[in-house]
Amino acid sequence: MQALQDYNTVFERSSSWRSCADAMVLGDIFEKGISVAIWTRPEAPLISQYYDDIFKSLGMGIRGVFSLTSLKEEIAKLLPNGKSSAGKQAAIDDIYLLSDMLTTLFDCDSVGVRLVPLSSAMCPSFHVDNIPVRLVNTYLGEGTEWLPKESVVSSPMIGLNDANTQGLTKNRLGQHYQENSVRQMSAFDVGLLKGKAWQGHEEFAAVHRSCKVMPETQRVLLTLDPM
Repeated sequence: MQALQDYNTVFERSSSWRSCADAMVLGDIFEKGISVAIWTRPEAPLISQYYDDIFKSLGMGIRGVFSLTSLKEEIAKLLPNGKSSAGKQAAIDDIYLLSDMLTTLFDCDSVGVRLVPLSSAMCPSFHVDNIPVRLVNTYLGEGTEWLPKESVVSSPMIGLNDANTQGLTKNRLGQHYQENSVRQMSAFDVGLLKGKAWQGHEEFAAVHRSCKVMPETQRVLLTLDPM
C-alpha cells in the first residue's frame, strides 16, 4: 500500500495528459486521447550553471538536423566553453540523452535540434504546432505553459450568453479557457507535445505557449523534433 501511495505522489493523469517522475511516461504520448506527456525530473545544477555562464555567448543559439551518431561531436563544436568543462560535457550528454530517447520512441535516426537563449517570450500566444510531435525542455528559467484539452471550450460557444462566458479568456485559436487552468512545466521537465500533423490525432494537438520572461532574467529552451 505504501508503494502505491509513493507512486501516486509522482504521477498525475487526466483525460488528455500524463505527468510522472518515471521517464516511461513519455510513451503515453502514443495513446489516442493524450496531447501532452511530461517526465518530471530534478534540476541538474551543473547544467543550469553552465547555461547561466554562457548565456550571452550562445548568440542566436543552435539550430540544425543532427544524426544521433554524430550529435555529441557536432554539439560540442557549437556550444561555447564555459567556466567548467564538466558543465559543458553534462549539457552535451543531456541533449544526447533526450535525443536518444526521442529517436528510440519514434524509430528514427536524426533529430531537429533548436537550443535558444531567450530574454523574451518566443511564442507568447497559445498555439498548436503544425508537426507530428515535439520534445520541449527548459534548461534555464521557467518552462512552457500549456492548456489541458478538457479545460478548453472551442468556439463558437453555442448556447452560451455573456454571463456564461464571464471570467473566460479567448486565445487566438478561438478557444475559451479560465486562466487558472493554465499549467506550466518546470525547468528540466521533459515534455512531448502532439502537433496537428500527427495523423489521426489532429484534434489532440497540444495547445501551448512560451512563458513570460521577466526583465533581467534569462531562459534557455531546447526543442527536439524526430526526423
